Amino acid sequence: MPPWLTVFNFLEVLSLPILAALSLGVSKLTVGATAQAARRWFFGVLVAVTLITCRTVITLDPCWLTHTTTLSMLFVGALLVPDRESFEERRSADTARAIF
Repeated sequence: MPPWLTVFNFLEVLSLPILAALSLGVSKLTVGATAQAARRWFFGVLVAVTLITCRTVITLDPCWLTHTTTLSMLFVGALLVPDRESFEERRSADTARAIF
């Protein structure tokens, strides 16, 4: 296998987790109308990662563990990491309680 093909394969394996982490971060940090677009983008990335993970597991590709870990990171991150809007609501409720 030529060396440039090995580098391309390595970049292909790493690009999926980077794109997934970026979409999760953007969907959690944005507020307003851009948050809705970021959530749609995150959902699209989630569907793509799911399909790619299924393909790598079925074909026994060596990067199946990386893709499975990325998929689990997306699910756990979407459920456990609070988004900015809920954090601001919780923060405003705490300050209102501190005033009274």
